[in-house]
Amino acid sequence: MAEQPRILLVGGVDPSGGAGLTADVRTVHALGCVPLTVPTCLTVQNRREFASAQPVGADLLRDMIRAAVADGPIDAVKIGLLGEAGNVELLAEELDPLASLPVVVDPVLSATAGGWLPGGAWTRSYRSGFADLAPIMTPNLPELGRLTAEGPQDLLSLGYGAVLVTGGHGTEKTVEDHLWTSAGDVVFSHPRLRVGSVHGTGCALASALACGLARGLDVEAASGGAIAFVSQCLRLTEAGRAGGTVPLVISGTSLR
Repeated sequence: MAEQPRILLVGGVDPSGGAGLTADVRTVHALGCVPLTVPTCLTVQNRREFASAQPVGADLLRDMIRAAVADGPIDAVKIGLLGEAGNVELLAEELDPLASLPVVVDPVLSATAGGWLPGGAWTRSYRSGFADLAPIMTPNLPELGRLTAEGPQDLLSLGYGAVLVTGGHGTEKTVEDHLWTSAGDVVFSHPRLRVGSVHGTGCALASALACGLARGLDVEAASGGAIAFVSQCLRLTEAGRAGGTVPLVISGTSLR
């Protein structure tokens, strides 16, 4: 592993900087790692609305992944927005040589600001397309409900190495995030912050998890560190928010 772990980030571009690759890069930098970015999709969105999306062409996407892989060592991979459902086969094939590395899949199945809800092909792609990489999936509660009616164990049975289900969309005073592995369920509990709708939390969590895994932490320790990192960011966001959907304030805290 390099002194500064290198994280391959695959996802969409948010021009407002609140989510997608921009949030990924900000998180990876904050945690002392090096981001390598491969955009799958260009979007027209901000924290108030999602207007449209334009996928990157398959040939260009393939060439960008190969260029990033050829640039030097990679210590972990984080996958977000697919661009289009058909990209899952291309991504799985190109990332297969990295299958021994930690891979985190953030199933992007909606936009925080609303206005975008992909169809069933996207769900099927996330469910089974990356299973051969034995990745860690990080769905929130609504995403988990779209991915399976049988719970996280269903995703484990498909080949996922672990499933970290975030509870931020619940209503209880205490948030419970559940890490599911073949060994069972580990619960991370923390007070709910009444910060309202925040743009970019899922991206930051998955990227922080990839950073922890790249540094050699096991999945439980890396998950706990990523949850603590996002919780700190949310506290900073709550202190400075102006109402409505707000971008996550990403701090410079390190997981080391």
